[in-house]
Amino acid sequence: MVKLYLFSLLAIVLALLVSLYLGFPGDPGYLLIAFGSTTFETSLFALLVAVTVLYLVIKLILIVFHWINPWNLIRFGRNYKEHLRAKSRSKTIEGLLYFTRGNWESSYNLLKKGMKDSDASIVNYLAAAYAAYQQGNKEAWMNCLETAKNKYPAARSTINSLKAQLLFKSNQLEQCVAVLQQMKTSSLNDASLLQLLKDVYLKLNDWEQLENLLPALEKNSVVDGLEAEQIRVRIFMENLYRISSRRVDFSDVEISAQLEKAWKKGTASYKQDEKIVKHYADILFKLDQKEQAGKAIEVALNKNWSDELIKRYGELDFGTPHQQLLIAESWIQKRPGNARLLVALGRLAMRNELWGKAREYFDTSIEISSTAEAHGELARLLKFLGEEKLSYEHQEKFVQGVGAELPNLPMPKVLDKA
Repeated sequence: MVKLYLFSLLAIVLALLVSLYLGFPGDPGYLLIAFGSTTFETSLFALLVAVTVLYLVIKLILIVFHWINPWNLIRFGRNYKEHLRAKSRSKTIEGLLYFTRGNWESSYNLLKKGMKDSDASIVNYLAAAYAAYQQGNKEAWMNCLETAKNKYPAARSTINSLKAQLLFKSNQLEQCVAVLQQMKTSSLNDASLLQLLKDVYLKLNDWEQLENLLPALEKNSVVDGLEAEQIRVRIFMENLYRISSRRVDFSDVEISAQLEKAWKKGTASYKQDEKIVKHYADILFKLDQKEQAGKAIEVALNKNWSDELIKRYGELDFGTPHQQLLIAESWIQKRPGNARLLVALGRLAMRNELWGKAREYFDTSIEISSTAEAHGELARLLKFLGEEKLSYEHQEKFVQGVGAELPNLPMPKVLDKA
């Protein structure tokens, strides 16, 4: 088009030059135009020049207009925008690929660049927040989630869910609870929310809140029957411990009364469970409620035998050694081959200063099962009885058995050597 215009311009100039050379200088001609009372007159040469210039100007305008066609500009703008969007989408996709490979820094940077596109989605913000969390940049992931919340209010629940999870992973438990409590009002039966609340309360040791949450956990199948029972057991044990820790506010008598009341509320199975009973007995023992502690173990052993509880029964001095020995000897009639019970009987005999009986029980226990604690108890008894060689042999076996922590027991007076 430009070439044609230049060719036309050259032809006109040559024609004008020829005209000027052949006739216009001598006789430029005359032109008169009359319209009503208006007249226009000029020389033919001037008209020719004017028409030529007008033609060239119009032609130039048309060429320029064609070159800067608005539709071409609009089309160029659209293509450029689409190019930018494709480039932005490419950054988002590339960022997600880095995300799956665990390259958190590259993923975060690319996903953040992808946010500038008008087609950016909430995925950019959520994935970028997690990538920033993996880098330990709390301010960055918090900003990503806050921006997402403002841009995508309809996805507030999902955003808060991720926020709560990241706060939990960051050990910001109080803030996590605040977010979850806010979500709970609108998503009461959300299983993932309830699961996270359970985990937070367990980590915070907030047994009261966990107890209140337990019905919802069971209703929505967040926990099965076994886990629910384990939680109840833990809550019950923690409640006993919490009561025993109130010695600043209550007297020992008041605390003992509260403990007894709480213990009675427990199910029958709890009062036979070796872990719970041992926990309860230890609490009572520390409160100097030794007799009650011994009775709790006796009740449990009468209903459901436990080697761990009989071991504890022999280790602690509950203040009634004679009565304890009689009760324990009634158990040996049904369990004559129980090595743990025989060690406990030997210790109870020691507390009653029945050295020969104690030795007999320890010897019998070793014959049944050679345990470190039986060798240890017999070794120190024999040493006080003056049988040092035999004591040394049992002491060696005690050490070889990795040893055991022996309770404080009364010992016979050291016999004089002959």
